Amino acid sequence: MTNTEAGNAGPLECVAGEAASSLGHSAKVLPAMHAHAGYALFLDLTDRLVVVIGGGAIAQHKVETVIPFGARIVVVSPHITDGLRKLAENGALKWVPREYREGDLKDARLVFSACGVPSVDDAVREEALRERALINVVDVPAKCEFIVPSTVDRGPLRIAVSTSGCAPTEAKRIRRKLENDFDESWEPYLRLMQSFRALVKTRILESDEARKPVFEAATQAGWRERLAAGENITPEQAYAEAIEKAGVKL
Repeated sequence: MTNTEAGNAGPLECVAGEAASSLGHSAKVLPAMHAHAGYALFLDLTDRLVVVIGGGAIAQHKVETVIPFGARIVVVSPHITDGLRKLAENGALKWVPREYREGDLKDARLVFSACGVPSVDDAVREEALRERALINVVDVPAKCEFIVPSTVDRGPLRIAVSTSGCAPTEAKRIRRKLENDFDESWEPYLRLMQSFRALVKTRILESDEARKPVFEAATQAGWRERLAAGENITPEQAYAEAIEKAGVKL
């Protein structure tokens, strides 16, 4: 994995000025490529075009990270891995079995250049910028508009971890800790909370202030732990319990 917190370093240099002075006068100061880490956001790729140039293992990893988010994926490469071939056969992506050509990025929202050929990477990047597509050139952080963070996925809960390329191994360690702290019990709990919240908003029509004690009661009800222990809690049951705990008169 490259240009990700689970792989190689991202686009920021990490030792500068004051930090380096603490290492002694002989310390080499690395100029920061950017003054700050990248702006964090979650991108809606539903029905958006994602183009991957290259068909090797890295390209496959990029595709696999995108598939769950409903994008239209096109892989351009003369040869692809068995994994990509299977995904193409199953309709998860479109394979264009040839070298990259100008025009392949038309209407693309996201582009990964993973072919490993510098001249092709440069051409892909130039077209991506013209098309106003976000571009990630694998193994060339300076030519990337974004990096892919290390993530914890628990259904509706997504936690992204980035050290801005300073210490990818630390990002992985932090992610593993978060995976333990936020285990799989969070997904059914958040699904319950989603339905519960909808009930509250449709049945308590007053201001947000009127709903506040009900939501606070819900956070103290221990539903996540109870669901993890095997208890079945429906949204209606959750609603009734929170109303009672909050002392709300309907």
